[in-house]
Amino acid sequence: YSAVSKPGWFLFTGVVKHDMDTGDSWAIDFGPERYGSEPGFAPRIGATEEDDGYLVTYVSDMIEDRSECVIYDARKLSDGPVARIILPERISSGTHATWSQGATIRASQTANAV
Repeated sequence: YSAVSKPGWFLFTGVVKHDMDTGDSWAIDFGPERYGSEPGFAPRIGATEEDDGYLVTYVSDMIEDRSECVIYDARKLSDGPVARIILPERISSGTHATWSQGATIRASQTANAV
């Protein structure tokens, strides 16, 4: 998965899924005046396939002057988001994030406790 931008733009206008075995790709567009962050992948609990999970990105809508956390089923990008969480404030496009399971975070916190 990677972010998509128009040639010469730094703003991300969508997401593309790459199949490295076949060379195929599938893209989605966030819509007019909507710019996103680089997507993060959150594997579904118990996943056994590489694309069994969710793609999470932040999208800023310049027309509505708001931002959303947008979640897609990674296998069905073209079906559109499975969830949209409206944020209380608009954030800058291109905001970075990553995904980590809760158990991994808690283990790290315990290991690093002073």
